[in-house]
Amino acid sequence: MPFNVDAQPGEEVYLLREFPGSHGHVFAMAVSNQAIYLPAQKMTLKADSWYFKRIPLSEVTGVRIVKQKPLFIFLLSGVMIVFGGVTAFLMMWYALRGEAFRVSGWPLAILVGGIVIPFIARGRRTLVVMMRNGKYRWKPQLAVDRKTRETTSRLQDEIVQACGKAGIQTFE
Repeated sequence: MPFNVDAQPGEEVYLLREFPGSHGHVFAMAVSNQAIYLPAQKMTLKADSWYFKRIPLSEVTGVRIVKQKPLFIFLLSGVMIVFGGVTAFLMMWYALRGEAFRVSGWPLAILVGGIVIPFIARGRRTLVVMMRNGKYRWKPQLAVDRKTRETTSRLQDEIVQACGKAGIQTFE
């Protein structure tokens, strides 16, 4: 789904970027000398279409990149390790005792996922656009491969640089 910028007279678009994420969601953002264009959904239903919401520069108070706090990731990881470990132990316990029990790979997959998630989420950053009437946050997807992580990081840096060029206060 392409995002189009309807430029006003005298408006110069500094940046227009799209990032195809997983699960069919596409992140897009544009910066011009008169406004910032943020992605928005027509309604809140999953199948509704996305469009650019135009925010005049007078409404934008700043743009920054914030390093994600790892507390939630560590809690999620801990719960996954405990749940995966306990269910894998119980599954093997019943299987080794000779009782009729269905063996599954899910507990081990959850255990391994809990071990790997903190390493995947390390260094993840959130792009925050501060406006007079609220904030817009873009937290990129968790990516296993280095190429996707570098792409999202580069994209965030390009957005901040374009906002600085447009005269928006940036924090880093």
